[in-house]
Amino acid sequence: MQQAWVEKFSDLIGSVYDCVIAPEGWTEVLDQICAEIGFATGALSVASLTNMKAVVNAVSGSDLAQMAQNGVGYGPDIIELWGGAERIRQYPLGEPIVQSQAVRPDVISSNRYYREWAMPRGLFDAVAVGLVRDRTMVGNAIFSQHESAGRIDDAQVDGLRLLAPHIRRAVTISNLFDMKAVEANTFAATVEALTVGVVLADEDSKIVHTNAAAAAMLAAGDPIVARHGRIAVQAAASTATLQSAVAQAAKDEATLGQKGIGIPIPRQSGEPLVVHVLPLRRSHTRSGLIQSAAAAVFVTSASGPPRLPHDALNQLYDLTPAEIRIFELICEGHTRDAISALLGVSVSTVKSHLIHVFEKTGCRRQVDLVRLAKSLTFPV
Repeated sequence: MQQAWVEKFSDLIGSVYDCVIAPEGWTEVLDQICAEIGFATGALSVASLTNMKAVVNAVSGSDLAQMAQNGVGYGPDIIELWGGAERIRQYPLGEPIVQSQAVRPDVISSNRYYREWAMPRGLFDAVAVGLVRDRTMVGNAIFSQHESAGRIDDAQVDGLRLLAPHIRRAVTISNLFDMKAVEANTFAATVEALTVGVVLADEDSKIVHTNAAAAAMLAAGDPIVARHGRIAVQAAASTATLQSAVAQAAKDEATLGQKGIGIPIPRQSGEPLVVHVLPLRRSHTRSGLIQSAAAAVFVTSASGPPRLPHDALNQLYDLTPAEIRIFELICEGHTRDAISALLGVSVSTVKSHLIHVFEKTGCRRQVDLVRLAKSLTFPV
């Protein structure tokens, strides 16, 4: 099923990445997602927490102005419809959360937004994907299901699960460009002006071009280095992960998945930095930027305070977003029953995810997971 989705969504995933340099394309992307997966409406919202302004706001199947008005008039009700602010913070990033599965039916049916807005329009269920949630930004994609289409099924969730990491990567990197459109003929100048390090590499991770910030990092050998002309970092595991992501981006961006989002590479001083990999070749829009480059590697500050690096778990152990969140909650001391209540899933689902975590990390006991978490946490 997953491979079928990859093949079906190949062009759509390319359009997602085009939105990095052409953010006006998000509306068309949402239209395509709704049409392909069968949703009635879709909304993508990313807001800056530094100036409290929307940096991305796109909708499909509805009116943007009306959606914005709903956000103001029904804000607390919408939050409650997803289980409340604390529950929302617990949901794993990149994992589709089906409203009817995560929230009790009586909570949904008594909700003011649901009764006054969604239900009269036949929108009886929804699924949300958290895209970013840190000290600088918060962003989500939410899709509604019309009652005529029946309940949200596993195939729809699988489709969103495949698309989610690509949308997350595009939103995260687009924010480095301040969510502004970038013309191909001014791309080099735009990259040069960025304060984050940018390295353009070919399919073998050989460095094609660097901006001034990246050049300074390479000259200092901190946090990135050039080994035989290839971009690398001090840690062998992170280097392998980075170069693998670049190779996969060049080969088939649709199967890149979560690889290459937030690879942790702390500076020698201990300052937490991360790397994001953006595929360039498949789309004419992106391939026209630098002809010989297969991927753009962005080196930027970690967006949150020192903590268990969520994405490092995926990079090193191939954990899914749900498995990562359960890993984190176990390490925070939560019981399986408590995790079930927090995430809106059954205890048996929690147990199943935990078994996968043990298998993938090679740990046998929960105390081993705690030790592993400490070894992966950035130093304070």
